[in-house]
Amino acid sequence: MDKKNTRPNIPEQIQRELWARAAGRCEFRGCNKLLYKDSLTQKRANLAVISHIVAYSSNGPRGDIVRSQQLEKDISNLMLTCRDHGKIIDDKEREIEYPEELLLEFKREHELRIRMLTEAKEDAQTYVLLLQVPIDKHPIRIDQAVAFRAILPKYPAEEMATVIDLNGMTIPTASAGFFQVAVQSITEQTRRYLHNRFDKMNIKNLAVFALAPVPLLIYFGYLLGDIDHVDLFQRHRDSQNWIWKDEAETEEGKKFYKIFSPETTFDSRRKIALLLSVSNLVKRSEVEATLGEEPLVYEIRAEEPGLDFFESRKRLEAFGYEVRKLLESLRVTYDHTCEIHLFAAVPSPAAIEFGRHIQAHHPLFLVYEYQKATRVHLPALQVNIHSREQI
Repeated sequence: MDKKNTRPNIPEQIQRELWARAAGRCEFRGCNKLLYKDSLTQKRANLAVISHIVAYSSNGPRGDIVRSQQLEKDISNLMLTCRDHGKIIDDKEREIEYPEELLLEFKREHELRIRMLTEAKEDAQTYVLLLQVPIDKHPIRIDQAVAFRAILPKYPAEEMATVIDLNGMTIPTASAGFFQVAVQSITEQTRRYLHNRFDKMNIKNLAVFALAPVPLLIYFGYLLGDIDHVDLFQRHRDSQNWIWKDEAETEEGKKFYKIFSPETTFDSRRKIALLLSVSNLVKRSEVEATLGEEPLVYEIRAEEPGLDFFESRKRLEAFGYEVRKLLESLRVTYDHTCEIHLFAAVPSPAAIEFGRHIQAHHPLFLVYEYQKATRVHLPALQVNIHSREQI
């Protein structure tokens, strides 16, 4: 019986090919850890272990008296792993938990994904931009690895996502100066991001992951405005990931939104309000209390408003279509210097989508923030090129 306990020397050519196939990342399913750089110090280091699926010793995990020797240097039997998962694979006591067939599946799955991504054409590249702003005093963190998985089959144009991070703000969301400071910071960081990539027109694809108070998301969308291909992503509460769900055939041809307009549009004495009711219903009684009168009301309302309404990308696309139609109607009806009071209960991608469609010839929007603690709407910021100084 083979009692070989000495780990075989894998030829350098085989090692290089294995590193290339794995793209320098752990092949254990769900890990994907980068193995040539320490995540804490960011210094380069070899953190990899070459693990055997069929052990090089017949006494090892998944070992075989004949196949162990045959496969000990065969690349089809080798996995590039981090040290933690290398120990799991080499643990004889966990052989039943990780049989040969499962580890081969891990390897095939990882290497196929790498091959698919590296063979992609230029138009499959996408820049990845994250926006994270505290909500109700709670810091926001978006996992870059989760975002990169969500953009598949596209792949990131840069090794690291760009993060616009306002978690360091010490001003509470409800304070008078929060939105003014946040707008200034988001404006500076977004413009610098676009400038460093020459200009918006050189960004062929941009994937955006954002969590922030709704008025800032609308303003952020306004800044991104005329970038042609922007993919917006939604964090789903049930799965806690950002991958859009498959569009059910039952949604084909379905109408997702109701549109409401005032009976009369020409009354210079009355204020104009636009309500976006998607994740929740914006109550007209609260709007009237905020404005101190009954305004002329326009509204885009989801058929069934709720926090989980945005399940598929199709619903976002339909929302964008309704926004474009309504903004054009407002442009035709009112002068661009007119002020419209915007009350929005929408998920992150819908807020950004609305902001992206605001153009210079559209009216000025005064966007309100809903304070859950006091259940009141407070004016947060103004959006459009014709707006006065941010309040």
